[in-house]
This record gives sequence, structure tokens and C-alpha cells, in this order.
Amino acid sequence: MTPALPIVVLTGFLGSGKTTLLRRWQRDEALRDAAVVVHDLSEFGLDAELVAGEGQEIEAGVLTGRVAALHGSHAKERLHESAGKALDAIAALDPPPPLVLVESTGAARPWPLIAAFTQDVRFALRHFIVTVDALNLHRDFSDGLVLTGEVLPPDDVALRHAAEVLAEQIAFASVIVLTKTDTLPAAVAQAQVKILRKLQPRAAIGLSAQAGLLLPQLDAVPAPKLPVLRRRAEELSLTTTRVTAADVDCLVIRDKRPFHPQRLHQACQRHLGTGLYRTKGFLWLASRPGHVLLWQQSGSQITLELTGFWRAEMLHNRDGKLLAEEVVLLKTKLEKEHPVFGDRHVEITLIGLKPAREAFAAALEAAFCTDGEVEAWQRGETFPDPWPTELRHVE
Repeated sequence: MTPALPIVVLTGFLGSGKTTLLRRWQRDEALRDAAVVVHDLSEFGLDAELVAGEGQEIEAGVLTGRVAALHGSHAKERLHESAGKALDAIAALDPPPPLVLVESTGAARPWPLIAAFTQDVRFALRHFIVTVDALNLHRDFSDGLVLTGEVLPPDDVALRHAAEVLAEQIAFASVIVLTKTDTLPAAVAQAQVKILRKLQPRAAIGLSAQAGLLLPQLDAVPAPKLPVLRRRAEELSLTTTRVTAADVDCLVIRDKRPFHPQRLHQACQRHLGTGLYRTKGFLWLASRPGHVLLWQQSGSQITLELTGFWRAEMLHNRDGKLLAEEVVLLKTKLEKEHPVFGDRHVEITLIGLKPAREAFAAALEAAFCTDGEVEAWQRGETFPDPWPTELRHVE
């Protein structure tokens, strides 16, 4: 009989570094042909686009190349059905993948996730990995003592909710990866490891700074036993729970206009509530019209990644490096785009509790440039920009 294809499920609370870890693993030559399933609460599947690479057209619920994007309804009410179809398509790949990597939304409940990806007997669960953000664990949950019950939970409803979701995920982990350990003293990280061992003594625990933990380092860790996980779900009354955590949902901000850089900065300072667990997407600033910026926020941490340049800006050919035929090709591709902004656009997913989502969405709407500011931008006027200008290259 053909051996079952191993599945590695990677989950962990929102913004704990799952996609960063997965993108690093994909660069491993041994995993080049691995199939990837991205289970994403977002409607437009940003994480799947990042994993698939430039040029791949991602369609929800469909295996494209070796990447399946289960986002929107495929991530929630249709998960079991959509996961089954994805696994069936992966089983038909030639050459067959060495394994399947599943990256799941941080709002996922562990047992429905495990049940969905172990429904096909041609596949077997190899690891159930839970990432834990060391900085958030230190700042919001007393290094994990809130999760063990040794410290009272915070009064903040959003943080209490996050603690419940995180504790449930850890209860099913065969591997816990403590991420962003470079943001804390080594002694604090070691104390966190001891506390995590109290929560889940059966799990292996790894430390990761800048996605430094590689998947082959976990080869010696035994695979979780499905009957044991099922009994755990029954003991905790989790067998009939919904796929994602209650009250955690998403909304999407879409617009062609640029953000006013200063007002966007102020919106983050004043309206990032604890109930807004994660935001991610692409944006552009009136002060940096050429930059395609990948925005990622979790808690109070915000990163802006320069991922490329808008075609509308490249068309100006300011450095004179484009050939005449390349300029013509760009013009052709931009013919159907916005007459002022071209292909520039903003598309950001907000994930969290409803009051926090709606408050930050309103703040973002107010941060877009007004008609008068757009006219000023067209005239080449400058905008105050408090965002960092220094670029750091991360391997």
C-alpha cells in the first residue's frame, strides 16, 4: 500500500508569525514540491498570494499549482467540504508532494481543523504546530501565567477572549513554536518555555527568531495520535464547535485613493483597540506613490514591507531603464485601470471583534486623501510622512 502523505498543520493566534515561518520553510529545497493549503479568514486570500508567489492567480477553494486557498466561506462553514476537495486534488499531483503544509487562520478552533484535514485516509497528521508570539505572551498574558490560571485574566474583554483561543490551541499542540524570541531577554523566553510545558507537557517546544526554526529540526518529534486528540476534544466538549472562534470575524477596506501618511499614523496611535487582533493587506501612501506596501499588524506591532512598484509609477520611467516597447506594454496593461491612480489601490482585511473592527475601519476611511489632497498630490505637493524610511532586508 502507498504510505499516507504526511500533513503538517501550522496554526497559532493571529499575528504570531505563521506566514513568515511558512514562507521560510518553502525556501528549503527538500520542500520545493510540497503542497500548501492556506486556511484564511480573509475574503481575498492575501496569505495564499504571498505563499504562491508573484504571478499566480489564486481562486478560493481551488488548487492552483500546488497551493490551495481556503478563504472566505471556504474557511468557515464550508471548511470540511473544501478541505476534502483540496486533499483530493493534492493526491492527484504529479510528481506527488513530499508532504502537505497547512497554514491556518489564528482564529481557528483546533479540533474542527484537525477533523477537516484528517478526513482522507490517504493523508496522515504529522505535526500540529502552534505558534505563540513571545512578545504578546509577555505583555498581555504574564508570560503565560494567565493561561495556566496562576494570574487573573485581564479586565479587557478582547484579551480574555484571545487567551481562551490561545489556550485551546495549545491544548492540541504536538509542537509549540515560540516566535519573535529576539524581542525579549533570553531569560524571559526560557521562563515562558517552562510555563508552556505546564500547559502542554506532551508538546515539543522550539524557539524561533526571524523564522529561524526549520521544519527538519522537528523530525524526531513523534506524530500526534488522532484517537488521543479526539478524546481530548470530547473531554473539553469541543467536538461540535464552530470552525473559528466566536465573535472573531473580518471586514475588508477597499479603495483606490492613497492614504494621507500622517492621518494613517494618527489612526494607528488612537484607534488600534485590543479587539483588533490582526490587519493585513496592500496599501499606498500619497508620499510614496511608487511603493507597493504590504501592511501587517498584530496587537501594537505594525510592519510595512516594500514588495514592489506600481505599474502606474513605473510608466514614468524616471530612471530611463525601460525600453520603448516595455513602456508601450505597461500602457496597454494600464488602459483599463483608474484614470488617475492607475493600478494603485488599497485592500486591507481587519480581523477581530466587531466594535474594534468597525472603529478602526472608520478611522481608516477618514485617513484616505480628500479630493483636494488628491489634487495636491497630482500637482506634486509633498505630504508630512512620519513612517520609517529606512529599509531593512530580511532573508
